[in-house]
Amino acid sequence: MLASLADLLPRFAEREASDPESYPGENVADLYAAAIPGAPFPRRLGGEAATCRQATEAIEAIATASPSLALLASMPLGLAGVLALDVEGPDASWTAGHNQAVERVAGDYREANFYAACNSERGAGGSLEAIKTVASRESSGVFVLTGEKILASSGDNAAVFFSTAKVQPEDLTGAGVVEIFFVDAHAQGVSILDDWNGFGMRSTESQSVRYEAAPATALMGFPNYLEVVQPVQYWFCLFAAIPLGCAKSILHAIGTPAPQSPALRLRLSEAQMRYEALRAYLLETADGFRASAGEAYGARVLRMKTYVTQEATKLCAELFALSGGRHYSRSSPVARALADAFAGTALRPPLALGLDTLVEHFSLDQCE
Repeated sequence: MLASLADLLPRFAEREASDPESYPGENVADLYAAAIPGAPFPRRLGGEAATCRQATEAIEAIATASPSLALLASMPLGLAGVLALDVEGPDASWTAGHNQAVERVAGDYREANFYAACNSERGAGGSLEAIKTVASRESSGVFVLTGEKILASSGDNAAVFFSTAKVQPEDLTGAGVVEIFFVDAHAQGVSILDDWNGFGMRSTESQSVRYEAAPATALMGFPNYLEVVQPVQYWFCLFAAIPLGCAKSILHAIGTPAPQSPALRLRLSEAQMRYEALRAYLLETADGFRASAGEAYGARVLRMKTYVTQEATKLCAELFALSGGRHYSRSSPVARALADAFAGTALRPPLALGLDTLVEHFSLDQCE
């Protein structure tokens, strides 16, 4: 995966520079042709058993060339990493059904069908408890979703959305706070709007989506999957890699060739040290990812994501201030990287939510 990316990055960067506003369809196609989104799947399903750390390194690398593409790629790449986990359902039937679903999804990846996250909601602030979308079971046994989502990555370009929804206990025994469902992005009852006008991440086409009794093709995993498996930490590692990649690209842009001013070289050396420290924190945390890792690891990931995204975005801003007037334009790759770093930090999920959660659940017993 990482070797393939090294060959693709110059192409990604060239396309990003020539058209930073449009959905990067060619770049997405190249990712699938290189089997990168499905790399975490086992080899028998077309992957290479890539670890969370390797996936995190991949997203950072993509972000140095195109942060929007990195955000898009993090959705199916993270999903593959989560589905590749060896987990047991509440009984043998649920486990068998989950394993069959994993094989179906892996087959879709091999056909280059794009799986996109469609989870955020207005007013929820990134909190699962505040999700208002509901899934109800019809007499046929099929779940249908009703509600409105925002920031659905790739918009109309998606083949399948995976979406959070609340389920009544009588419809799903053992259901958690929310469950995740797979929904055909172009099924009846799915309306993809055309309202994306982001400050950054311009080409992600992160549109709003309305579900009106939209049929789900499957439940992800089994009841209470989010609580039992704790998969969200995987995506948190990937999301943190995006502003870090932005910082790396800005540092490279203003530090190549090395400036003549000793004072500026010192500032850039300090920036390099900060970048390397943030990257080490991120990758060490990603190394520890596993299914059902527990409360202490969850708290560690939240601290890491909050700190790395906050400090990487701050580093981007400071480097931009050092870059001089030649980068002060909308078409400047440095300016776009700064905007993309801010957008990713603010939206996936909101930084404020991470800070509030850290304060609410602070305990030195969870600091390992």
